[in-house]
Amino acid sequence: MTKLSDSTRLKLYRSMVAIRTFENGVRVLMNEGKIGHVSFYTGGEAVAAAVSTHLRKTDQIGSTHRPLGHLIAKGADKKKMMAEIAGKSTGTNKGKGGAYHIFDPTVGALGANGIVGGSVPMTAGYALANQLKDTDNISVSYFGEGASNQGGVQETLNLAACWKLPMIFVCENSSPEEQTMLGHKIDYPQLSITDISLRAPSYGMPGASHNGWEVEKVYEKVGKAVERARKGEGPTLLEFKIHRLNADEESQYCPIKCYREKLMQEGVLNEELDSEIRNEETKLVEEAIDFAMGSPEPELLDAYQDIFVEES
Repeated sequence: MTKLSDSTRLKLYRSMVAIRTFENGVRVLMNEGKIGHVSFYTGGEAVAAAVSTHLRKTDQIGSTHRPLGHLIAKGADKKKMMAEIAGKSTGTNKGKGGAYHIFDPTVGALGANGIVGGSVPMTAGYALANQLKDTDNISVSYFGEGASNQGGVQETLNLAACWKLPMIFVCENSSPEEQTMLGHKIDYPQLSITDISLRAPSYGMPGASHNGWEVEKVYEKVGKAVERARKGEGPTLLEFKIHRLNADEESQYCPIKCYREKLMQEGVLNEELDSEIRNEETKLVEEAIDFAMGSPEPELLDAYQDIFVEES
């Protein structure tokens, strides 16, 4: 594995801390009853951070019902995101999308989706547009292990390979040791294979499965897929196995804890710099919360704005 520069390593670390800090701020609001339910991304920070560190502003991502990590890593505005989650008119989508349908086209974050696997075909559309425009922009489609069984996902894998679309399929498998549904162990299987990436050769594309809590490993594997896509060589299916965690950093599978220890041991990070990074990210989240809580709710007539109306 190519050794990364200290600046890149710190960028990866800060991105993960930013995601966790933002989600912890959302947890506070949710526990206080100030916002509705949100599905958290905690535990998958290494994947979002590593993927987006390779991406440009003009590259696109299609997200899931756990979109906050993806959007933060892609550079979405934290104040507008928090306002959107709170249903305020100053939100990224004027309070109409909420956490499950939030998106920010200014940074290429083009769609979270409450429907399992719903954003995968959509992301292929962005990849096709990039191809037709003869750019070297790429798109990344995030989905989970459950979504991997959806017909639309399978059809998109086939089409992307047939047309050599410049995209990367990133499956975040959050049940690497036992199959679960909504956090509960299930007695019937939803997957007939151990690794979702085993399906890749059937569609004529490369694929591989890796641990998703080792951020530098994720960065390395994604980098090769990004290079392949930008060269016009077609898509790649990458599976990263992760563990959904709570707000703390005690788990051996916590990507932030693992990377913090590694960077400390190698002298890239120290207690002072770590505190500086965390304090800066905490301040940004506090400012985002103040912005959201101080923003107005949409007017009733706003329901008729930003919709398609057929002209008579």
